[in-house]
Amino acid sequence: MSGIGIDAGSTYTKYCVLGDDAQIRTVFSGPTPIRQKEYFTEKLQALWEAYGEIPAVSCGYGRKNIAGTRAVSELSALAAGTGRVLPEAEVVLDIGGQDTKLIRQREGKLLSFFVNDRCAAGCGMFLGNTLHRLGVAFETLDLTDGRLPGIRLSSTCAVFAQSEIVERIAEGVPEEEILRAVLVQMLTQSKALLDKVDCGRVWLSGGLTGIPGIAAYAGAVLERPVAVPEHAAYLAALGCALMASGGTEKGREGEKG
Repeated sequence: MSGIGIDAGSTYTKYCVLGDDAQIRTVFSGPTPIRQKEYFTEKLQALWEAYGEIPAVSCGYGRKNIAGTRAVSELSALAAGTGRVLPEAEVVLDIGGQDTKLIRQREGKLLSFFVNDRCAAGCGMFLGNTLHRLGVAFETLDLTDGRLPGIRLSSTCAVFAQSEIVERIAEGVPEEEILRAVLVQMLTQSKALLDKVDCGRVWLSGGLTGIPGIAAYAGAVLERPVAVPEHAAYLAALGCALMASGGTEKGREGEKG
């Protein structure tokens, strides 16, 4: 049975459409709009016109603004999507725009989860703001050489860290060096979550997985093996689509806040 999954994140919204064979027909993303209710009504209608009026499930910060869908926990959706793509991936670290989440899953079922304290220095918005300040496009980031920065940001608060960045800019520190330091800061913040579970390999999900070389770079910072599964940025959207199609149970739900 086919289904549509929509993960309405704070910065980007991810979409996944499954065909009648429960295989992925398409995944794509776009910026999360300000006037969400009108936008998502039109977007869902366009998806129905393209793929038929199939069931749709949504998750994420904007899920309640998507009329015509069943809203579920992003955590359960992330577990379901991971279980489909990589059943053996027990621990998944998802660095989102507003928060960082760590889940444990087994066969698509959510076993446990931890969410950070919404510290801006540990989420994607910190990177986004720095990219904007430096005038650098996200698509240009490349970490394939594995080199860690020669500088560190000492503050664990994004507000004070931004002041450090301004100072580094004034000192003439290259933009790439600053951005690598920001990524180190974000990953370091997630160590507190990883310390809560006993795990070997960590699987990354979220927008950061689009950066070439991020797995090895994160592994060097987190001091443990890190890998990126297929469709890593779309795992929650895939999980929603599976729930819509009846390809998985809703799972044990839980969401902080």
